[in-house]
Amino acid sequence: MRDITEEERQHYDRHGVVHLPGLLDEVWIKRLEAAFAEEMSADQDQVYFTDFNTIAPMIEARGDELVTPGVATATGRFCISSFNWRLFSGMAALCCGPPLPERVASLMRSSRINFYGEQLFLKEAASLHRTAFHQDMPYFHVTGNKCCTAWIPLDGIGPDNGMMGYVRGSHRWPTHAANGFISQIPLPGSTLPQLPDIEGAAEEYDIVYYPAQPGDVIVHHANTVHGATGNSTRQDRRAASLHYLGDDVRYREREGTALDPGKSPALKDGDLMDSAEFPLVWASGEGYVSPTDMDPVDANL
Repeated sequence: MRDITEEERQHYDRHGVVHLPGLLDEVWIKRLEAAFAEEMSADQDQVYFTDFNTIAPMIEARGDELVTPGVATATGRFCISSFNWRLFSGMAALCCGPPLPERVASLMRSSRINFYGEQLFLKEAASLHRTAFHQDMPYFHVTGNKCCTAWIPLDGIGPDNGMMGYVRGSHRWPTHAANGFISQIPLPGSTLPQLPDIEGAAEEYDIVYYPAQPGDVIVHHANTVHGATGNSTRQDRRAASLHYLGDDVRYREREGTALDPGKSPALKDGDLMDSAEFPLVWASGEGYVSPTDMDPVDANL
């Protein structure tokens, strides 16, 4: 598989996001499809799983607006499976093995890479929910600059089926409050300021949308503001987000985040991110570090 170019590194540094066409081969994508299907079909009582179609009516009932008004129930499902990789050996092998950790290390100019966790996104046919603009950083219990997300489509992506949009340069913004993905309202408990109404004033921001195909990877900085269109087509839209940490990232428990699986009982604020929850997966001079010797997490979540 190809390497990251200097032009791509500079683009990422400047804009906080870069589209990497054809980074992954067909065999890797087929393996991800199988791992995606296994995790998404798991017993929802045994994994961290969110169906936003069940949450949307609750948001409206408390008087808050959805980022896409009027689609609380009249839509296909929008679902996310989060931080379940340790329960699925196929997903673990893809997240922690080649080629992505070494490629993101090159992109971020990092000497080591820890894996923070995966999120699998399913926007079913006619899933009209737009993904609200947000930053990843307020959901993560970390601090540091070398923190990125590799977004990988399993279907061809265009304007009508969940195309990703990014506010270029927003990786240099302050970190804002996490929201509930289908609403701009900050999550309860956050002490950070609310993100501006980007959906309502898109012309004021430098937003780029990337059409993408299986094999492409879009990598964005954890502070880069991004969101996605709804899926008005007759086919499902599947994608995976794999979160990686570089050599300057340290642990910091954060208030007002929904991703409690992103916490570690073994780490305290300021620690290097080496733990069973966030394994070191690649290091310069050592290559790939196998996570297979780690004990599995308790499946009774």
